[in-house]
Amino acid sequence: QKKGASGRITKEFSDLTKKPLAGTVIEPANADDITVWNVTILGPEGTPYAGGRFILVIDFSDGYPFKAPQLKFKTKIYHPNVKFDTGEVCDDIIRNGWTPTLNAKYVITTIQKMIENPNVDHPLEEEIAYLVREKPHEFEKKAKEFTKKHAYQKQKTCSQILFTHLSKKK
Repeated sequence: QKKGASGRITKEFSDLTKKPLAGTVIEPANADDITVWNVTILGPEGTPYAGGRFILVIDFSDGYPFKAPQLKFKTKIYHPNVKFDTGEVCDDIIRNGWTPTLNAKYVITTIQKMIENPNVDHPLEEEIAYLVREKPHEFEKKAKEFTKKHAYQKQKTCSQILFTHLSKKK
């Protein structure tokens, strides 16, 4: 069973690498283990997460595809469906209704939709859900500040590095 699951995960990884989902970059968390992925999700435009890069760890090692993968944000995100201190994602998002026919693409697109549309009916962070419901402007302000602090790309892009390198050569 472990070998079959690993074959399926390898195929799903390969498919998502050849035909990536918009706004994502997928990498194995460890070169020796295809069962744990780091998925960088770009904050959707028109949300307080725009401009942010959020790393989601997807762990398929425990019974996948018969059990849903474990999900945890490595990047801090101010969201009612993500545990503030641990990055754990609300179980209702993926686990409820999980069947072996669902796959990694489904998991990633579901998380992208969750980021865009917080579910305040089943929050892990009630205080944040309250702000989304009752004080949306305050929620947006806090989420934007949090995104800038924790999810903005701090490293230079490849083009910035190349430009700097070429400028020095002149």
